[in-house]
Amino acid sequence: MKKTHLLLIALASWALATAFTLPAGAIRPDSFKPLILEGANADPTVLAIFERSCQNCHSANTQWPLYGKIYPITLLLAHDVREARSHVDLSSWPKYSDEHKRLMLSEIGVVVRNGSMPPKRYTLLHPDAKLSPAEADAVYQWTRTSRKLLKQEAGE
Repeated sequence: MKKTHLLLIALASWALATAFTLPAGAIRPDSFKPLILEGANADPTVLAIFERSCQNCHSANTQWPLYGKIYPITLLLAHDVREARSHVDLSSWPKYSDEHKRLMLSEIGVVVRNGSMPPKRYTLLHPDAKLSPAEADAVYQWTRTSRKLLKQEAGE
């Protein structure tokens, strides 16, 4: 009987922790969606690729999945999103210096071209986020063009 009570207490504690654990990030109405790559002059095709494949981790537009409210999964997802945003936060694009933008564009181009972004473990659960070779090339070409434009604007 004591084991049953301990199990019930453990399950109740887990359920309570799960109910009050939310992933990191500001809670806001779903109708508010910050722009990504604002001012980056991304053509609509490239912007659509970023919206579909990148913004969920690399912007303030994260759509937390239902399973993301289950403890400890919520902690893992929150960690991954914090880590992703620390590299590139697409909703903070206008705040970055031109030098920082050029560095991020270079990194984006490399990880998209070599296929390490979006990560395989993400695309397993979100297959629509996978990039086709043509999409990866479109993003890569955009990063090259944008870096050149920023360099020209800086007079280099």
